[in-house]
Amino acid sequence: MLFNSYIFLAFLPITWAVYFLFNHFNKFRIAQVTLIVASFVFYGYGNYRLCLLLAFSITVNYLLHLGMMRERSSDGFRRFFLILGILINLGLLFYFKYFDFTLQNLNRFFGTDFVMRNIALPLGISFYTFQQISFIVDSYQRKMEKYGFPDYSLFVSFFPQLIAGPIVLHQEIIPQFQNPEKRKVNYDNLLSGAEYFIMGFAKKVLLADSFARICDAGYENLSALNSLSAVCTILAFTLEIYFDFSGYCDMALGIGRFFNIYLPINFNSPYKALNISDFWKRWHMTLTRFLTTYIYIPLGGSRRGMVRTCVNVMIVFTLSGLWHGADWTFVLWGMLHGVAMVIYRVGKKVFDRLPAWFMWLCTFLFVNAAWVFFRADFFMQPWHLFGRVLNGGTGGIHPAMLAALCDNTIWKLTLERVVGSSALQYICQAVTALGVGLGVFICVKLPSAHELVEKRNRSTGWFVFLSILFVWSFTWLSQVSKFIYFNF
Repeated sequence: MLFNSYIFLAFLPITWAVYFLFNHFNKFRIAQVTLIVASFVFYGYGNYRLCLLLAFSITVNYLLHLGMMRERSSDGFRRFFLILGILINLGLLFYFKYFDFTLQNLNRFFGTDFVMRNIALPLGISFYTFQQISFIVDSYQRKMEKYGFPDYSLFVSFFPQLIAGPIVLHQEIIPQFQNPEKRKVNYDNLLSGAEYFIMGFAKKVLLADSFARICDAGYENLSALNSLSAVCTILAFTLEIYFDFSGYCDMALGIGRFFNIYLPINFNSPYKALNISDFWKRWHMTLTRFLTTYIYIPLGGSRRGMVRTCVNVMIVFTLSGLWHGADWTFVLWGMLHGVAMVIYRVGKKVFDRLPAWFMWLCTFLFVNAAWVFFRADFFMQPWHLFGRVLNGGTGGIHPAMLAALCDNTIWKLTLERVVGSSALQYICQAVTALGVGLGVFICVKLPSAHELVEKRNRSTGWFVFLSILFVWSFTWLSQVSKFIYFNF
């Protein structure tokens, strides 16, 4: 089920009302089970088999947790359960996400003829796998008490963060569900939740999907792009993935607030970053935290000299790329970020003395270029697009890209009768260029949703603006599209 859909806009208030109704009559366990069931309905909407896999994963990991939390469990016994848990979780992830990728590469490099299974990737498996691995590791280290099965099930399946994060830790979420004060309707949380949700809703529906149409049109006409169109294509994806993921994160925060649950911030204006290290402290922050805590630090972190640190950084970013997708373009994207991070670490003292505007520009240009590999449909496509940037020639934005943004709009249909088709083309050129420029401005200059909501500077004009934003976004729901991170 998508946040940006009619069915979800009906599902959310019904789930909220039932949950707090049971809590009102002190039926906490029934309310909790209701929220678990609702989360499974959300997850399995359209494909109930996903629920079977999720239920199996939750049950197995919980049994491992019980085994490691037994008072009489020896270190060797707990270590065996830890290894078993990691192997089961990574085994499921490997089978569903990387099995066909492995067979494909064996066929390519060794001349074998393994038949592809065409295994469908379960939604959110990368997220809840990492979440449960962190839980298993903490169980092994006994950084928690023994949790009940309903508490653990809700921790994993809570629908606002189930499919695309944030990757939450047990100590962040389970105590909130156990807190009696969280079981009462909190109108301030409802208000802030609505603010988060509407801003995220608008980012996805109005901005991300608009830039997606421009980007897709550019890639569909790659060979015909001039330099300006190629640059706009690159920028369009940079803005698409920004508003897509930012929108999801804002909506997740907002839905969590409806239930009095404070999810961790996962996105903090990453295009404002002055260096690549700062970028990864702002983009997908809970993934960065997981990779740092459970991979980078166990590898030795930065404690064993610069060479070992650089190797560890490259390992982490390569795995980050592979986590995002089973394709060499994702691996290369991760490695590019790893190289950038190594360069920054080695020359940190020099880079930090450079003008802030120059460091921002270098970081922003690098991130744009790296996104081309992330978006690519095949390995050579990025080089083709870069070639169009350098050798595409002059001219305006490609007509297909203009049509992606301007066609079938009321203002275009109206102006066409007034100024004529020739003048209208120039207007569409200006609107598309200004649209891309406005997108960059929003990313770089405006405050994040978190900054706006937590200031609590709520005026009548602000609520009028949010109301208009919601109605405008709602009217565009006929053009529903999936969030990019649902693919991971």
